Amino acid sequence: MAQRPDFRARDIDRALTATVLDSAYADGQLTFDEHRLRSERARVAITLRDLRRLVSDLQSDVDLPEPPPRTSEPKNRLLLALGSVVIVTVGLVVFLSTRTGEEPVPTAAVVGSTTTRSVTPTVPMDLPVDVTPIVARPFVFDTAAGLDDFRERYVQRFGSSQVLEVFIQMDGNRADVYRPTAEGRRERVFVSGGFEVYHETDAPDAQEALFDWATIDSAVLAGLVAGTPEAVGVPDAAVEYVTITDSRGEQRISITAENDDDQGGRVEADFAGNIVSVSR
Repeated sequence: MAQRPDFRARDIDRALTATVLDSAYADGQLTFDEHRLRSERARVAITLRDLRRLVSDLQSDVDLPEPPPRTSEPKNRLLLALGSVVIVTVGLVVFLSTRTGEEPVPTAAVVGSTTTRSVTPTVPMDLPVDVTPIVARPFVFDTAAGLDDFRERYVQRFGSSQVLEVFIQMDGNRADVYRPTAEGRRERVFVSGGFEVYHETDAPDAQEALFDWATIDSAVLAGLVAGTPEAVGVPDAAVEYVTITDSRGEQRISITAENDDDQGGRVEADFAGNIVSVSR
């Protein structure tokens, strides 16, 4: 795994992660639902950190490739270039002054003129009094009020609370909502400051059922999120993922939390907030 987890993930990184997940499912490390959810997360992962968290608790001999090392230009190259400009400028001033017989122009004035000539002045622009700036209201996923706001804004945008899955990535402050299309396909809505509908859709999952997001009490969900670190026995863990699904007739809220040492676990509850399992 790369030493710089903030590097952007490449397609080959996502493909290798999918291979690890497939192998873990084949040898019994992952259940069907875990494999499906993690595979979906791998497919849309943005950074290597996102991919690492999907496989950090698995036994595997496959490593993600290291990103190419970053090279930086020598810092003194800029100083050399600036020095060359100054030397050329001084030489030009001396040459012109000897040809015209006039007193040489002070070097500092010439250098100052050449360095400031390319600077474009900024012109302040005031908005008309009848124009109101549009400021996107950020989403908040760890409070009851924030979760209510998230759902209300989604319903206002798409007109229905009937969904297939709600996935929240706490550390990235983003989410995905999956909903059925008119053709019965599975459509992804990416949530990060707004709603972005992906053009590509997936075939429906036979194990997945439609559920009414509005039936989930946001206060109950926020309580589960707040209590997960203690429930998994790692008080300093931070909640990373929240997944809400109805799979094979089981309505589940799954919450994963880990600390910086990759210690943590997962809490699963039903839609009423009753905890049905805790894994560490």
